[in-house]
Amino acid sequence: MSLSHHIKMILLSTCIGNVTLLHAEVTTHPFEVESGMVIYEISGGTQLTPETNLSIKGSAKLRFKEWGEVKLEEEDGLLLTTGAIKHKQHVKRFEKQTKDTVITADYENEQLLERKKGSTTTNGHNETASLVKKGQESVAGILCDVWVGPGVKKCIYKNIVLKLESHVWDISYVRVATKAVFDINTSDDEACGVPDYPVQEFALFKDNIKTKNRYKAENFCKVLKNAAYDINEHNASYSADDITDEERKKFINHITQDIYKRQKKLLPKLLKSMKKTRECLQTGEDPFTANQCIENFSRMKEQLGTKEDDYIILWDDKRKNVLLDKIEDELIDLQSRMPCINRAKNITDLSTCMK
Repeated sequence: MSLSHHIKMILLSTCIGNVTLLHAEVTTHPFEVESGMVIYEISGGTQLTPETNLSIKGSAKLRFKEWGEVKLEEEDGLLLTTGAIKHKQHVKRFEKQTKDTVITADYENEQLLERKKGSTTTNGHNETASLVKKGQESVAGILCDVWVGPGVKKCIYKNIVLKLESHVWDISYVRVATKAVFDINTSDDEACGVPDYPVQEFALFKDNIKTKNRYKAENFCKVLKNAAYDINEHNASYSADDITDEERKKFINHITQDIYKRQKKLLPKLLKSMKKTRECLQTGEDPFTANQCIENFSRMKEQLGTKEDDYIILWDDKRKNVLLDKIEDELIDLQSRMPCINRAKNITDLSTCMK
């Protein structure tokens, strides 16, 4: 199976899978519990390039009713790269599914995107397909069945995944329940409510959504999870032992385009901010003015994952010259890298520029 086909399977897979109903009279549901709520901790990471590491930390919540026919997933966390590329990004994702629709939240534009499920969509999902049962384990105080496969381990309770551990394309992803309550009262609409945003029909601007959101950071996190859910005997080559360095590099560059594009925009802005800060500090005569000079520069660096305690309390010629020399060194260093940064076509190239 080709690399492009592997990548397509990962990127197009969804965390809520489907199976075909073999007999019309048989009713299946996603879960074997009528209602509930599960709270998860999420962690993960990888070495993106020889010079840059990535880590993910966050939390998630699953709420459902009607045996999982109506379910809501929320994720909130931080995506951080360290090393040559310094990148810090808040990740927030919301998705609600009913029998007929999928609703996702666009927090940036404060709107809900709604699309109809396809005619082939059904309600069941076999979480144990191609996996082998390997005993039991207690997660969040609940005894669940352990299922393992190539690069993945799940602990499942009544078709609800309470723990997921994966090592796919040399990327680790762990999602483990810290609290789980079932058969709860869901008569209140709050149980599976949505943010108070206007609803937009997905089809009206489907192409625009695809191009703008395909490589967003929240989708990067979803790719890690989906890759783990999608492993089976047909794509066991997701395991690190079965891929070449070149294949992995292509995959990493493919799913980190949001990080790459964000860096390509921020780094030139950071250079301009350095120049303005230097000019401003040269005429600053007191701590108040000096702090105003470095405010924008500090915010820019924080966006790139570097937060420093640079608040100025005392200001004299000595401290002024020390700070100016520091900024000058950083400015010269970044300026020398800009030709390489401008030529960079992916995260691998950019990481080499910044090492």
